[in-house]
Amino acid sequence: MRTLLLTGMNKHTPLVRIALLAGFLPGCAALANEEYIDCSVPHQDTRIEQCLTVLRASDYPNGLRSADIDGHACMLMDADLSFQPGESAIPITAVFDRSDKTLDCAGGVIDFGRGRYGARDLPGGQVTPAGTGSLPFVRLVDDTSLSNITVRNCTMRGTRGVGLQLTRFFGGELGGDGELGPDEPLPVGHSNILLEDLVIEDVHVGIYLGNFSEDVTMNRIRIDGTERIAVYSESGSQRITLSHSVIANNQTREAVAWDSTYNSDITDTLFLNNREGAINVYRNCGELKGIVCPVVRSTAPNNNTFTGNSFVNNGVGGLRIASRQGRNHNEGWCADLDGQAGKFTDTAENNLVANNVFVCEEGTSLVMQDGPNLVRDNHIVARGKCVPYEISTGGLGRSASGELDGLVLEGNTIDSERPQKLRNVGNGVSITD
Repeated sequence: MRTLLLTGMNKHTPLVRIALLAGFLPGCAALANEEYIDCSVPHQDTRIEQCLTVLRASDYPNGLRSADIDGHACMLMDADLSFQPGESAIPITAVFDRSDKTLDCAGGVIDFGRGRYGARDLPGGQVTPAGTGSLPFVRLVDDTSLSNITVRNCTMRGTRGVGLQLTRFFGGELGGDGELGPDEPLPVGHSNILLEDLVIEDVHVGIYLGNFSEDVTMNRIRIDGTERIAVYSESGSQRITLSHSVIANNQTREAVAWDSTYNSDITDTLFLNNREGAINVYRNCGELKGIVCPVVRSTAPNNNTFTGNSFVNNGVGGLRIASRQGRNHNEGWCADLDGQAGKFTDTAENNLVANNVFVCEEGTSLVMQDGPNLVRDNHIVARGKCVPYEISTGGLGRSASGELDGLVLEGNTIDSERPQKLRNVGNGVSITD
């Protein structure tokens, strides 16, 4: 994530204007005109006020039809909602403000007609308002933790914002300083979320899971052609599962960001033609200080499994463990460094990378920059300019070789025209391929 550097200011500075990459952080497309966040102050989600039309799911007990919507509407999910079969595109934002609710599109389509490729005509002559282009298809309120939410059987397309926005704001809930202290228990964000049988395309960001999400299952998801990120899993999230899915044609960042997410799994999923890489696993060092709560990541992306996946032609790389190892930060950028200039030491340990297939013609199929981790029984086919795998300390030097201790590679088969890349690898690394 990137912000404009504003030195000498902190989260308690009133009326300070910020500039954030518009459209990336869900719900923050307008942050260029917002204040710094005081994380010790309770937060109330008022974004429903941005909706021109607000309807209630309870008013459609027999199912929603396209004829029920004149342009775009926000649908407050005060009851379960299904689409009637055979309907043309229905331009709604489903807003969940309570638990135990389900949206079932019954194979239908949510289409705003205003994605990255510009406005287009919708079936039935519907026209969505110009401001609709940055609204999500599904949004969970961010001032309370919801549970037992299901979204299924939907095709969603055509927003310049986030497709499914499951963010969680913890202002006023983490002590007086607004940050999670070493003795404070981990809070719980949105939990027990089921996302299945979804197609998401022509959007800026696909699915955004907020801080401390728990027990989120993403099954049979196809995300195609996102501008920034297909799936972002935020700080402190655990028991997140992505399986039997296809993530393809992501453009300007890695397709999946596993940021400080632990005890989670990505399995049986195809990553295809994602230009800036398929999966990055890392611990963000607090690069949005003063903009999100909490700032410092209190969990590392440990004890994850990446098994049975296929990585095909993913540009700069397939899977990168501790992908921000040694990233150089300017003064004021990184909360972990107390705002001082320096290199950040990333952490990602006790992860399993097994039984995956990597096929590449450029970049590096697999990058390991921390230990201990286990990499076994993978098959790598590297052609052209592709490096089969890299083991290194990233931006750190030879003195950091101990960061790799406990890294084990065994039973992997390598079919490559180029050798692997080994940098600052000490005796604590075992390679028996």
